[in-house]
Amino acid sequence: MARALLLLMAWPLLGAAPAPVDHLGLATVLLRDGHVDRADRVLDQVATEAPAFDRARFETLRGLVRERQGRWAEALAAFDAAVAAGGEASTLHAHRAQCAFRLDDCATTLSALDVAGEAGRGHPDLFTMRASCQWRAERHDAAFAALDAGARAFPTHRAFARTRVVWLLELGLHQAAIEAGRAASDGSLEDALLLAEALIHGGRPGEARALLEAAQLEAARLRHGETDLRLRLQLAHAWLGSGHPVAAARQFEQAALLDPTHARDAAEVYREHGMPGRALALNARVRDPEAKLRQRVAILLDLERYEGVTALEPRLERLGLLEEDEALRYALAFAWYRAGEPRRAEAHLRRLTDAALFDKAAGLRAAMAACAAGDAPCD
Repeated sequence: MARALLLLMAWPLLGAAPAPVDHLGLATVLLRDGHVDRADRVLDQVATEAPAFDRARFETLRGLVRERQGRWAEALAAFDAAVAAGGEASTLHAHRAQCAFRLDDCATTLSALDVAGEAGRGHPDLFTMRASCQWRAERHDAAFAALDAGARAFPTHRAFARTRVVWLLELGLHQAAIEAGRAASDGSLEDALLLAEALIHGGRPGEARALLEAAQLEAARLRHGETDLRLRLQLAHAWLGSGHPVAAARQFEQAALLDPTHARDAAEVYREHGMPGRALALNARVRDPEAKLRQRVAILLDLERYEGVTALEPRLERLGLLEEDEALRYALAFAWYRAGEPRRAEAHLRRLTDAALFDKAAGLRAAMAACAAGDAPCD
């Protein structure tokens, strides 16, 4: 009886058609909740030929999906279509600007920001995009004006002041960069690094050193490993600028413990300032095989270890460095001569085509001839 009653109650529903799915509404919810790919699949099911189809909303959602997928050109096309279909223009133009900026299309970025009006000023990144596009076009006054506008709109956003310092340095306006760095500094490690760079370029490495050493103590207290690397590199340049190459090399050497790519810098400073033995030890830590080999040849020549240079010939050939850099070929010829093998030296001299090396090659040939005739020592 109860079962019959239930069937009777359900009877009006059994033949009812299912309610139509609101694909645009569903896609909106999915996108809001971060389910981008699912929203994309739902949009594929939208009946775009239906009489009540909302083209502007559909293209807006499609653009948002493509934007979050990083498909910038498709996103821009979708937002353009949404604008053409009567979508909410100001917000859409802000999205158009972001996509165009990702595509390095600064003309579209700037025009979209202009049309977006207030929506084009609603986030710090939008001011950064305007400033960057003006900077790329070498409209420096407009770029700095955009930074100033961004700083007024978002006074707690530190990137505007820091970008100003960087750009002043690029323009070679070192004193202005120092003043901007001091004015904008909030005592943070990032600001200390920027100000120190301005001081180094402005010919005031001693002040940079004092600033960086204080910042280094703070970084050690806070255990900022990445910042410690940057501080060491800045300190290295500050020591170099102060005429203390060994102290600079030690900072590069410590930086190489955190990032091996700086072993070459440490080795080069040691080599250039009369410490080839220490340079050779650091060269062993260089990971780039070509950079390591080039530097090793120079260090071994400084040490007058000519047999060591000639022993590198197979590796120089294998990496194609002798064909790529004739200065290395000349260095190898010189090493063969000093190792007592003038024929092998001549074999390399004959292959030189660089006019800048002809005089050096002629001088080496003259030395080899004098050595062979017994008219001059062979060392």
